[in-house]
Amino acid sequence: MRALIIIYEFQNSIINNRKTFEERIRQYKQYAFLTNNSCLIFTNATVVSVRDYLNFGLSNGDKLYVGETKAPSAWNNLHNEVSDYIKQNLK
Repeated sequence: MRALIIIYEFQNSIINNRKTFEERIRQYKQYAFLTNNSCLIFTNATVVSVRDYLNFGLSNGDKLYVGETKAPSAWNNLHNEVSDYIKQNLK
């Protein structure tokens, strides 16, 4: 299973776009929102297929990055449950 980091930025902060986008992330079942604009998911899907799936419905000018990540990783000031989730799943 791959660990993918997703970074996104909406140029037009329409709340429905964000909600729809984050619901699409939740479809992957194994995820952790790291910040207001980033997420970690665990999936067998490729970075390109995840990008294409999440790109659907984004507005012109919205930004999206999907990349593979693996241990070791370092972070600071994330919620304890997010930190625990990363430690358990990121190998």
